[in-house]
Amino acid sequence: MPAPVPEWLTFAFIVLVLAMATLVMVAVALRRGGGAAAITALAVDGWLVVTAVLAAAGLFTDFSRIPPRMVVALAPPLLVIIWLCRSAAVGRLLDEIPAAWLVYPQAFRILMELILWQLYVAGAIPAIMTFEGRNVDILVGLTAPLIAWRCLAGRARAAVWWNVAGILILLNVVVHAQLSTPTFRVFITQPPVTFIAYVPWIWLPAFLVPLAWALHALSIRQLLRR
Repeated sequence: MPAPVPEWLTFAFIVLVLAMATLVMVAVALRRGGGAAAITALAVDGWLVVTAVLAAAGLFTDFSRIPPRMVVALAPPLLVIIWLCRSAAVGRLLDEIPAAWLVYPQAFRILMELILWQLYVAGAIPAIMTFEGRNVDILVGLTAPLIAWRCLAGRARAAVWWNVAGILILLNVVVHAQLSTPTFRVFITQPPVTFIAYVPWIWLPAFLVPLAWALHALSIRQLLRR
Protein backbone atom coordinates (compact mmCIF):
# COMPACT_ATOMS: atom_id res chain seq x y z
CA MET A 1 0.00 0.00 0.00
CA PRO A 2 1.23 3.55 -0.70
CA ALA A 3 0.45 4.56 2.91
CA PRO A 4 -0.24 2.66 6.15
CA VAL A 5 -3.88 1.66 6.49
CA PRO A 6 -5.52 1.12 9.90
CA GLU A 7 -6.02 -2.57 10.59
CA TRP A 8 -9.70 -2.06 11.38
CA LEU A 9 -10.25 -0.60 7.93
CA THR A 10 -8.62 -3.56 6.21
CA PHE A 11 -10.67 -5.89 8.41
CA ALA A 12 -13.89 -4.04 7.53
CA PHE A 13 -13.15 -4.43 3.82
CA ILE A 14 -12.44 -8.16 4.16
CA VAL A 15 -15.67 -8.64 6.10
CA LEU A 16 -17.60 -6.79 3.39
CA VAL A 17 -16.12 -8.96 0.64
CA LEU A 18 -16.80 -12.19 2.53
CA ALA A 19 -20.32 -11.07 3.40
CA MET A 20 -21.17 -10.34 -0.24
CA ALA A 21 -19.61 -13.63 -1.38
CA THR A 22 -21.66 -15.49 1.23
CA LEU A 23 -24.81 -13.65 0.15
CA VAL A 24 -24.31 -14.83 -3.43
CA MET A 25 -23.88 -18.44 -2.29
CA VAL A 26 -26.91 -18.33 0.01
CA ALA A 27 -29.10 -16.84 -2.72
CA VAL A 28 -28.10 -19.62 -5.13
CA ALA A 29 -28.66 -22.27 -2.45
CA LEU A 30 -32.16 -20.98 -1.72
CA ARG A 31 -33.25 -21.26 -5.35
CA ARG A 32 -31.14 -24.08 -6.75
CA GLY A 33 -30.07 -26.21 -3.79
CA GLY A 34 -26.78 -27.29 -2.29
CA GLY A 35 -25.19 -28.57 -5.51
CA ALA A 36 -25.45 -25.26 -7.31
CA ALA A 37 -24.38 -23.43 -4.16
CA ALA A 38 -21.28 -25.62 -3.89
CA ILE A 39 -20.30 -24.87 -7.49
CA THR A 40 -20.89 -21.16 -6.92
CA ALA A 41 -18.83 -21.25 -3.72
CA LEU A 42 -15.99 -23.02 -5.51
CA ALA A 43 -16.01 -20.44 -8.30
CA VAL A 44 -16.26 -17.37 -6.06
CA ASP A 45 -13.84 -18.55 -3.38
CA GLY A 46 -11.45 -19.84 -6.01
CA TRP A 47 -11.44 -16.48 -7.76
CA LEU A 48 -10.81 -14.62 -4.51
CA VAL A 49 -7.89 -16.92 -3.71
CA VAL A 50 -6.39 -16.69 -7.21
CA THR A 51 -6.51 -12.91 -7.33
CA ALA A 52 -5.11 -12.64 -3.80
CA VAL A 53 -2.21 -14.94 -4.69
CA LEU A 54 -1.47 -12.98 -7.87
CA ALA A 55 -1.58 -9.69 -5.96
CA ALA A 56 0.67 -11.06 -3.21
CA ALA A 57 3.13 -12.13 -5.91
CA GLY A 58 3.25 -8.53 -7.15
CA LEU A 59 1.61 -9.15 -10.52
CA PHE A 60 -0.53 -6.01 -10.37
CA THR A 61 2.08 -3.64 -8.92
CA ASP A 62 3.81 -3.19 -12.29
CA PHE A 63 1.96 -0.20 -13.73
CA SER A 64 4.35 0.20 -16.67
CA ARG A 65 2.58 -2.36 -18.86
CA ILE A 66 0.14 -1.62 -21.64
CA PRO A 67 -2.49 -3.01 -21.48
CA PRO A 68 -2.42 -2.71 -17.68
CA ARG A 69 -2.14 -5.96 -15.76
CA MET A 70 -5.34 -5.08 -13.93
CA VAL A 71 -7.09 -6.49 -17.00
CA VAL A 72 -6.26 -9.93 -15.58
CA ALA A 73 -8.49 -9.16 -12.60
CA LEU A 74 -11.29 -7.45 -14.55
CA ALA A 75 -11.68 -9.47 -17.75
CA PRO A 76 -12.72 -12.92 -16.38
CA PRO A 77 -15.58 -11.54 -14.22
CA LEU A 78 -16.82 -9.41 -17.12
CA LEU A 79 -16.89 -12.50 -19.34
CA VAL A 80 -18.89 -14.29 -16.65
CA ILE A 81 -21.37 -11.40 -16.59
CA ILE A 82 -21.84 -11.69 -20.36
CA TRP A 83 -22.47 -15.41 -19.98
CA LEU A 84 -24.97 -14.83 -17.16
CA CYS A 85 -26.87 -12.35 -19.32
CA ARG A 86 -27.11 -14.85 -22.19
CA SER A 87 -27.76 -18.07 -20.26
CA ALA A 88 -31.22 -19.57 -20.65
CA ALA A 89 -30.94 -21.26 -17.25
CA VAL A 90 -30.15 -17.95 -15.60
CA GLY A 91 -33.12 -16.41 -17.41
CA ARG A 92 -35.43 -19.02 -15.92
CA LEU A 93 -33.98 -18.34 -12.49
CA LEU A 94 -34.60 -14.62 -12.92
CA ASP A 95 -38.24 -15.38 -13.67
CA GLU A 96 -38.56 -17.12 -10.31
CA ILE A 97 -37.02 -14.59 -7.93
CA PRO A 98 -38.47 -11.26 -6.75
CA ALA A 99 -37.08 -8.24 -8.60
CA ALA A 100 -36.05 -6.64 -5.30
CA TRP A 101 -33.55 -9.45 -4.65
CA LEU A 102 -31.17 -8.00 -7.22
CA VAL A 103 -31.56 -4.43 -5.97
CA TYR A 104 -31.30 -4.58 -2.19
CA PRO A 105 -27.71 -5.96 -2.20
CA GLN A 106 -26.49 -2.81 -3.99
CA ALA A 107 -26.72 -1.08 -0.61
CA PHE A 108 -23.28 -2.58 0.10
CA ARG A 109 -21.89 0.34 -1.88
CA ILE A 110 -22.64 2.66 1.04
CA LEU A 111 -20.14 0.81 3.23
CA MET A 112 -17.66 0.53 0.36
CA GLU A 113 -17.72 4.26 -0.22
CA LEU A 114 -17.24 4.94 3.48
CA ILE A 115 -14.22 2.60 3.41
CA LEU A 116 -12.82 4.48 0.41
CA TRP A 117 -13.33 7.75 2.24
CA GLN A 118 -11.43 6.43 5.24
CA LEU A 119 -8.63 5.28 2.92
CA TYR A 120 -8.46 8.86 1.68
CA VAL A 121 -8.33 10.16 5.25
CA ALA A 122 -5.46 7.71 5.89
CA GLY A 123 -3.61 9.05 2.85
CA ALA A 124 -3.77 5.78 0.92
CA ILE A 125 -5.91 7.01 -1.99
CA PRO A 126 -6.63 10.40 -3.60
CA ALA A 127 -9.81 12.42 -3.06
CA ILE A 128 -10.89 11.75 -6.65
CA MET A 129 -11.80 8.20 -5.61
CA THR A 130 -14.26 9.35 -2.93
CA PHE A 131 -17.49 11.30 -2.65
CA GLU A 132 -15.33 14.32 -1.87
CA GLY A 133 -14.00 14.05 -5.41
CA ARG A 134 -15.66 12.58 -8.51
CA ASN A 135 -17.16 9.41 -7.06
CA VAL A 136 -20.91 9.59 -6.54
CA ASP A 137 -21.38 5.82 -6.30
CA ILE A 138 -22.69 6.16 -2.75
CA LEU A 139 -25.91 7.55 -4.24
CA VAL A 140 -26.59 4.16 -5.83
CA GLY A 141 -26.27 2.46 -2.47
CA LEU A 142 -28.42 5.01 -0.70
CA THR A 143 -31.23 4.74 -3.26
CA ALA A 144 -31.15 0.93 -3.53
CA PRO A 145 -33.73 0.32 -0.76
CA LEU A 146 -36.13 2.82 -2.33
CA ILE A 147 -35.80 1.27 -5.80
CA ALA A 148 -36.22 -2.22 -4.33
CA TRP A 149 -39.44 -1.04 -2.66
CA ARG A 150 -40.69 0.29 -6.01
CA CYS A 151 -39.93 -3.11 -7.54
CA LEU A 152 -42.03 -4.77 -4.84
CA ALA A 153 -44.80 -2.30 -5.69
CA GLY A 154 -44.66 -3.37 -9.33
CA ARG A 155 -43.13 -0.15 -10.64
CA ALA A 156 -40.27 -1.49 -12.71
CA ARG A 157 -39.68 1.39 -15.12
CA ALA A 158 -37.79 3.45 -12.55
CA ALA A 159 -35.70 0.40 -11.61
CA VAL A 160 -34.55 -0.09 -15.22
CA TRP A 161 -33.30 3.48 -15.48
CA TRP A 162 -31.78 3.29 -12.00
CA ASN A 163 -29.81 0.22 -13.07
CA VAL A 164 -28.57 1.96 -16.20
CA ALA A 165 -27.49 4.96 -14.14
CA GLY A 166 -25.78 2.65 -11.64
CA ILE A 167 -23.75 0.98 -14.37
CA LEU A 168 -22.63 4.34 -15.77
CA ILE A 169 -21.81 5.77 -12.33
CA LEU A 170 -19.64 2.77 -11.49
CA LEU A 171 -18.00 2.94 -14.92
CA ASN A 172 -17.14 6.56 -14.16
CA VAL A 173 -15.38 5.44 -10.95
CA VAL A 174 -13.45 2.69 -12.74
CA VAL A 175 -12.33 5.02 -15.53
CA HIS A 176 -11.18 7.68 -13.08
CA ALA A 177 -9.32 5.03 -11.08
CA GLN A 178 -7.49 3.74 -14.15
CA LEU A 179 -6.65 7.21 -15.40
CA SER A 180 -5.21 8.02 -11.96
CA THR A 181 -2.81 5.05 -11.93
CA PRO A 182 0.89 5.44 -12.83
CA THR A 183 0.10 3.67 -16.12
CA PHE A 184 -1.82 6.60 -17.57
CA ARG A 185 -1.65 9.52 -15.09
CA VAL A 186 -4.24 11.54 -16.97
CA PHE A 187 -5.29 12.79 -13.54
CA ILE A 188 -2.25 13.80 -11.48
CA THR A 189 -3.33 12.73 -8.02
CA GLN A 190 -1.45 12.33 -4.78
CA PRO A 191 -1.09 9.55 -4.12
CA PRO A 192 -1.70 7.85 -7.47
CA VAL A 193 -4.24 5.03 -7.45
CA THR A 194 -2.10 1.97 -6.70
CA PHE A 195 -3.87 0.50 -3.67
CA ILE A 196 -5.96 -1.87 -5.82
CA ALA A 197 -2.79 -3.79 -6.71
CA TYR A 198 -2.41 -5.11 -3.17
CA VAL A 199 -4.09 -7.71 -0.96
CA PRO A 200 -6.92 -7.50 0.02
CA TRP A 201 -7.79 -4.41 -2.02
CA ILE A 202 -7.43 -6.31 -5.30
CA TRP A 203 -10.87 -7.70 -4.47
CA LEU A 204 -12.41 -4.31 -5.18
CA PRO A 205 -11.82 -4.45 -8.97
CA ALA A 206 -11.75 -8.26 -9.09
CA PHE A 207 -14.96 -8.97 -7.15
CA LEU A 208 -17.01 -6.09 -5.76
CA VAL A 209 -17.06 -3.97 -8.92
CA PRO A 210 -18.02 -6.93 -11.17
CA LEU A 211 -20.61 -8.02 -8.59
CA ALA A 212 -22.26 -4.59 -8.69
CA TRP A 213 -22.27 -4.64 -12.49
CA ALA A 214 -23.66 -8.19 -12.52
CA LEU A 215 -26.52 -7.23 -10.19
CA HIS A 216 -27.37 -4.28 -12.44
CA ALA A 217 -27.17 -6.29 -15.66
CA LEU A 218 -29.21 -9.20 -14.33
CA SER A 219 -31.78 -6.84 -12.85
CA ILE A 220 -32.22 -5.13 -16.22
CA ARG A 221 -32.58 -8.50 -17.93
CA GLN A 222 -35.12 -9.63 -15.36
CA LEU A 223 -37.21 -6.45 -15.54
CA LEU A 224 -37.27 -6.44 -19.34
CA ARG A 225 -38.34 -10.07 -19.41
CA ARG A 226 -41.34 -9.11 -17.31
